[in-house]
Amino acid sequence: MKLPFKENLILILAIFIFLFIELGVFVNVAPDNLFLAQLFSTKRIKLGTPNGGEEWKTGESYQISWTSRGIDRIGLVLFRGAEPKWIAKNIESKEGKYDWQIFIWEEPSQDYRVAIFEYPWKKGNKIDYSDKAFTIIGPKFASCDTVSLKTEWPYLSSDFPNLRKVFITNQKWTGDLGGLEGADEKCQTEAEKAGFAGSWKALLGDDRALAIDRLKLDGVFVEAEIAATLTEGKTCHRLLGENFEKFLEKFSNLWVVNREKLSEGFLNSFSNIWLGRINDASPKDCLTITIQYPSKIISENYSFTTTCQNWSQEDDKILGYPPTGRYTPEYPKCYTPYGKLIDAVGQAGLSSGLTGGGAGTNSFTPSQGKYCENYQKLLCIEQ
Repeated sequence: MKLPFKENLILILAIFIFLFIELGVFVNVAPDNLFLAQLFSTKRIKLGTPNGGEEWKTGESYQISWTSRGIDRIGLVLFRGAEPKWIAKNIESKEGKYDWQIFIWEEPSQDYRVAIFEYPWKKGNKIDYSDKAFTIIGPKFASCDTVSLKTEWPYLSSDFPNLRKVFITNQKWTGDLGGLEGADEKCQTEAEKAGFAGSWKALLGDDRALAIDRLKLDGVFVEAEIAATLTEGKTCHRLLGENFEKFLEKFSNLWVVNREKLSEGFLNSFSNIWLGRINDASPKDCLTITIQYPSKIISENYSFTTTCQNWSQEDDKILGYPPTGRYTPEYPKCYTPYGKLIDAVGQAGLSSGLTGGGAGTNSFTPSQGKYCENYQKLLCIEQ
């Protein structure tokens, strides 16, 4: 059946328009024909791979692919969170592919995406992203020496004799931890959730037991977090101290010193840990409470206990304070650093913390008092 001339003309025109668009051909269009002008000037960019679900390994090369129309040059960036990282810039769009060798030390994660955009970037440029996240898998090494060289800090293999792994919890709790047993249970639960095998306890003591007396603290201390996996299935861990005393020294280091000796995640949590009585040097009573805005009543800035009443309290003041009526209860007594005898009505626990005037002069301390109502993390040690 033959189509009338008018229908034939429309069909031919439609085919030409389709071919022009798909082939990216640019033509001069009469200025009064806005529809065709917009049609022929439409830009398009679409990422092909990675588009979600891929598993790519660090140190190896993979092809990033795309299709585009009406775009001269493109840029590629890697996303994980808010901050992008350059993969390539100023690439000819017509190439349609780019061989990307993933940096050997790219952090392994399951939530990476790639973005492709019209280069150089400006507002209104075309851009496209991976539809779903893809995974970058870390390398396997023959030994931990390679990891140590990269960071200029020692890493030990998981089969190193007498390793004592350490991690800081993600969750926070008030001073009511359910006693030492409750604190240990919290460490064990988080360890299992993180995939850390074995038995775990909190680096914590109360008024009756020192941490050094109830925990196994012999051995070499390392971060529990895995830095790299070896070919035999062993893992590499960042060194924290050749023994417990060396590890404990980090609680009193300058911030700038610990920045070089601790991983970023460990450092960020290191000043917000409940500690209590670790050893004989830990304060036993009359704890000065560190608060942002000092109270006008000096007695509220002191606690007679250093362990939130054996880790069973989450209030900031002793029950019955402030007194009401004519009767004044008897409260525990403390001497201030100036020798003044006062009531100690606050309830606080020993905590790690920072003291000083700024990032360059801040020092860590294991003897900072914080109200029991504060939310703090726990430091957990493999037993």
